[in-house]
Amino acid sequence: MAIQVPIKVFRYRPGTAPHFERYQVTVPDDATVIDVIEGVWAEHDRNFMFRHACHHASCGTCAVRLNGYERLPCIVPVTEALAGRQELVVEPLRNFPLVGDLVVDVAGFFQKQAASGLVITRAAEATLSGQPFAHSELFSQAGALEERAYNRFENCIECGICISACPTMAATDKFWGPAALAGIRRATLTTGDCQEKAALLALADSEQGVWRCHSAFECTESCPQDVDPGGAIMSLRREIVGRKVKHLFGAG
Repeated sequence: MAIQVPIKVFRYRPGTAPHFERYQVTVPDDATVIDVIEGVWAEHDRNFMFRHACHHASCGTCAVRLNGYERLPCIVPVTEALAGRQELVVEPLRNFPLVGDLVVDVAGFFQKQAASGLVITRAAEATLSGQPFAHSELFSQAGALEERAYNRFENCIECGICISACPTMAATDKFWGPAALAGIRRATLTTGDCQEKAALLALADSEQGVWRCHSAFECTESCPQDVDPGGAIMSLRREIVGRKVKHLFGAG
């Protein structure tokens, strides 16, 4: 069944004043919010700017603020988003430079992600919902049966939601940010290189690192993939303090 969805979207182009515009979009009743956003472009304005790609929360590209909260619109049902509301309200992520409409400039974000030593893949867990899947049996080119471990992607999809939700990022864009610090934490856990680990911890211990965080945990609350960046920052703090105490002990 088709439904009419009222939506208020943020509009902006360089040199013009930011403002909101309202539209009515027709979508199936089982549609997600990204379908409504696409409908604004398809039914009303082909100059409307937004990002999307996978449509199933794997890429993070479509992240926006929906009804005042950071969300991935590709996995939010329209009926859920509209419950108790007169209209959907869609805005771009905060704490990023604006490009146009719902599109923000993520270049600086990805530069920090790259510098953090972000790990892209990891060994898969032994079970999923109680069912073992960590190994598969494959035939090699020689015909012998081999057992191989699965890898999987890390939870972080680099959507930028934690950056938008972070109150410290609203105060300074020099802060490493929750995503990069969570990346540093993962990298310190996976590297076997003591010098690399020390360099990563030095980044986390810098002026714009873990001590700049206000411990609001908005990043963890908003993360759509359970990365827990706030928890990662607290773990980095504990390790950094522990190393300093150990160093002082040794020096004494």
